[in-house]
Amino acid sequence: MSTYLFADHDEFVDRKDELERIQRWWDDARDPFPLMLYGRRRTGKSWLLREFAHRKDADFFVCDSRAEGDQLAYFASVLGRSIGVVPALPDVRTFFDVLLRQPNARRRLVVIDEFPLLLEQSRGADSSLAAVMEERESAAVKLVLCGSQVSTMESLLGARAPLHGRATPLSLAPLTFETAREFLPGLRPEELITRFAIVGGMPLYLRRMARRASLKSVICEEALSSLAPLHDEVREVLSMELPSTATYFSLLAALSRSSSLEWADLVQRSHVEESIASRYVRTLEDLRIVESANPAFAPPNARRRRYRVADQFVRFWFRFIFPFQADLSSGFRPGDHYDRNVEPFLADHVAATFEDICRAWVRSHFEVSTVRAWWGLARHDLRRRKTRTTEEIDVVGAHGRKVVVVGECRWRSQRMGRDVLDDVVEYKLPALAQTGADISGVRVALFSRSGFRAELREMAARRGDVVLVELADLAAWTAPA
Repeated sequence: MSTYLFADHDEFVDRKDELERIQRWWDDARDPFPLMLYGRRRTGKSWLLREFAHRKDADFFVCDSRAEGDQLAYFASVLGRSIGVVPALPDVRTFFDVLLRQPNARRRLVVIDEFPLLLEQSRGADSSLAAVMEERESAAVKLVLCGSQVSTMESLLGARAPLHGRATPLSLAPLTFETAREFLPGLRPEELITRFAIVGGMPLYLRRMARRASLKSVICEEALSSLAPLHDEVREVLSMELPSTATYFSLLAALSRSSSLEWADLVQRSHVEESIASRYVRTLEDLRIVESANPAFAPPNARRRRYRVADQFVRFWFRFIFPFQADLSSGFRPGDHYDRNVEPFLADHVAATFEDICRAWVRSHFEVSTVRAWWGLARHDLRRRKTRTTEEIDVVGAHGRKVVVVGECRWRSQRMGRDVLDDVVEYKLPALAQTGADISGVRVALFSRSGFRAELREMAARRGDVVLVELADLAAWTAPA
């Protein structure tokens, strides 16, 4: 038996909630079933498990795209280091039998990483595992099945799957902004938010974006250059999940050119037939690549949904890399591409993530049960005169129908003026009240990339119900435990 030491233990950052969840599973001696950890590629699953395994008796079996016999020979060599003799493994059932019946006096962690690759070569591996688990008498070996193919891992938990009811699922999501900041130390608030808006919460991408160089240099060298490590990353990630990517790519390209789209606009701009678009979009939603939402206070079945790309780097890639890959491979210099096609539109790209960060701040600082955007009809009198037909509010925090706070977010190079507050009070709040929402006692939170003009600060001070949130406040806040 050997004690596992994680070489990068000192560099591991956060994931406290996930480590605590795995620890509860580990400590529960009555739970003989495996933990099933899954999430998209680059979310840090392997690092998380290796961090948990640090200083424990542990073995790691990494599956690969190799023939079943070759794969089992590799597994036998790993087992040989643990049990002192290389076992004969004629089939995957024997592998699980030897693995789970090790005569251990104390608990041992066993991780099978990229488990879907084993399923590809050894059909029925999940059935064999379920059968061995039913027969074993000891739970000394605690097994983790890990995989990046989200759809495959979730199918293993389905009602008719052999492992249904015989596994503890744990989905690993990308890091939130609050946690991702730890990967980007020493940056000014504007640069911090910008870099997070480009790569999102994937630990590997964040580490690359943390380089001490200008934003232009980092983006060119890490993503725009045809030889950059992230240049074809999104294509590779999606190809792991999707059997044919053409239609998905058309939908994602259309969505990435806007912060969000209504259904009719998405169908029109993607040139995908409506009869099949819904099925493809549902798949992207299941993979958490695309998300959709109705406005605040709308019933769940309302047909007012807007769709958007949920992952920041997927959105960046489809907007700034995918349409230009042929040119970049043919000699178009990354620096010129950045100057012409990225930098002029980067603020628009960042604005959507900025709104998400502002909503998270509101969720942390106000007693609300929901925080969403709202869009709907303008005041009745304005619509009759056809001076304003619709209104939108970036942030609405509420308890039931009671609106606690509304917020407006501006990622612009100019300081925010009093006109934004006047617009909220005179037009947007009355429009929101028309939905039946209770706006009595509502507070207003204003978020600005470039600060606030003196007249707005004075008005906010006089009113007492207005909160002005600077970038530094967003960059430094910590959610309560």
